[in-house]
Amino acid sequence: MNLKQLRYFVTICEEGQITAAAKRLHIKQPLLSYEIKQLELELETSLFIRGPRGISLTDAGKVLKPYAEQITELSDVAKTKVKYLDKGISGSLSIGSISSSINKLPNQRLLKLKKYYPNIAINVIEGNTYKLLGYLEKGLIDLAILRTPFSSKGVIGYYFDKEPMVAVSAKNNQKDTVSLPDKYLKIDDLSNKPLIIYRRFKELIENTFRNLGFNPLIVVRCDDARTSLDWAKVGFGTAIVPKSAILQVENEGEKDIEFREIKEKALETQLAIMWRRDDSFNPLTENFLKMFIGK
Repeated sequence: MNLKQLRYFVTICEEGQITAAAKRLHIKQPLLSYEIKQLELELETSLFIRGPRGISLTDAGKVLKPYAEQITELSDVAKTKVKYLDKGISGSLSIGSISSSINKLPNQRLLKLKKYYPNIAINVIEGNTYKLLGYLEKGLIDLAILRTPFSSKGVIGYYFDKEPMVAVSAKNNQKDTVSLPDKYLKIDDLSNKPLIIYRRFKELIENTFRNLGFNPLIVVRCDDARTSLDWAKVGFGTAIVPKSAILQVENEGEKDIEFREIKEKALETQLAIMWRRDDSFNPLTENFLKMFIGK
């Protein structure tokens, strides 16, 4: 089992098809199939179930996938740090970033880092809070921009201001979405509406509704705030996302959705930039944090 095979395996997982993976990797499909077959022979098990509409992971493939992702990520981080050190670049940082951190990373203050590190290299690793927290705890990344709630065991950091959740709906589908003249909503306004939620907020949303005497009607669960917005846009229901998650679609001039702020403190969340509790910072990391936080 080598790094190339693991990288091929991860790419197939992401693409869902051998043909698409081979195209992305710029190699011939027979070569890709051969390498995966060698990997399966070494592991003495099948990793994929081939079907007419693509492939899916076997139980063994599901076990291997997170390990392969971490190994390839760690390889990329190591390669970047060594390469830029050899070229004499001042420093490099690996930063985890969630999709709803658009108003935090990047920001204009970070341009000041050029004064200290004119050739700084920043390696951005994108993922959800749980995935990035795991990377941070394992030392695969230097810093991570996460969203509460999450376990802070082993990590410390700086928390930004709390922000409300918003209800996002398609403008032209009033039957199953929310359209009120007021800019704010209460939980009871959503009591009978089909909801689209970011999976990691499932427990938070369900508990908040039930504490107020309602059972939420959840019709779609997904793993990314932008995906929630896409489902809301086509009229599938009302998405509940952090307020900062709508900044990107606003900046893009999205006109097919509308949103209302939910007046409920129990649903408020925070962005935070975190690092390992036992880390000792180098000057680059210290300067980055000062610029990023703005203090």
